Amino acid sequence: MRPLAAIDVGTNTVLMVVGHCGTDGAIEILDDAHAIARMGRGVDEDGRIQDDRIDRVCQIVEGYHERAKAFGIERICAFGTSALRDATNKEAIISAVAERADVELVELSGADEAGLTFRGAAFGLELPSRFAVLDIGGGSTELAIGTESGGVEESNSVDVGAVRVTERFFGLLPPGRAEQEAAATMITEQLKRLPQVDTDAPLVGVAGTVTTLGAFDTQAASFDDDAINGHQLSIEAISDISADLLQMDYAQIRAISQINEQRADIITAGALILKQFLLHRGYAQLTVSTRGIRYGLLLDMIDGKR
Repeated sequence: MRPLAAIDVGTNTVLMVVGHCGTDGAIEILDDAHAIARMGRGVDEDGRIQDDRIDRVCQIVEGYHERAKAFGIERICAFGTSALRDATNKEAIISAVAERADVELVELSGADEAGLTFRGAAFGLELPSRFAVLDIGGGSTELAIGTESGGVEESNSVDVGAVRVTERFFGLLPPGRAEQEAAATMITEQLKRLPQVDTDAPLVGVAGTVTTLGAFDTQAASFDDDAINGHQLSIEAISDISADLLQMDYAQIRAISQINEQRADIITAGALILKQFLLHRGYAQLTVSTRGIRYGLLLDMIDGKR
């Protein structure tokens, strides 16, 4: 099978994975690309994707398309999540991506997003038959529970994410006590709507907040897939990192080598969401996955489901 390319256009990031199924049936990954576009900036406030964000996404997707062509791809497709679902001008960015990058951008439902993230998160990890996957994005947080063989049994998505919380409560860093308390209250109330799951089922975490905290906890010099993927991130470590971030200004956070410059302003909110979830659900730790929705999309494309 010729290679396929799947692009995840999220609220904060735009990610691409290129891979194919070998003659032995194994999936070979040829490329895995990461970029930050902040497409969801301002969407929570006025419901529109800003023109400069549309331009940024188009530039990234166009570059990805050229990059993927080098592998002789048969097909490339992009999939949008929370920010695209929420935007009143979604057709503008769908048309722009098609015209400028020659790539189809497809809107995913919250249920599809959870199912694809669940499937992709397990890629390359040794997990028991039943597990849960937590995905903290820029605009939303999803939780899915199920089995690798049977897929998702239950899932839900709530409108709380690192970008959304930052824009509502953390306009200045470090946030004041009142802002911290208001954010924690909003996060906790939203997270209550996610499915209940027995803590005997291991929790896997995906996306930028989790991988950044994983890098911070392992003290990896930079994003290191081998060092981070599968790392056990404890509630003690998450709580300590969150408490430290809540006391730092932007410059101090930016000086931390494990935190991407374009994530420095939202990692405080992301860490707080992660801490609140584990604390209120009684989880002692979670397993870091550097995979996620783009891997689920690629697997679906290889299987002919998309």
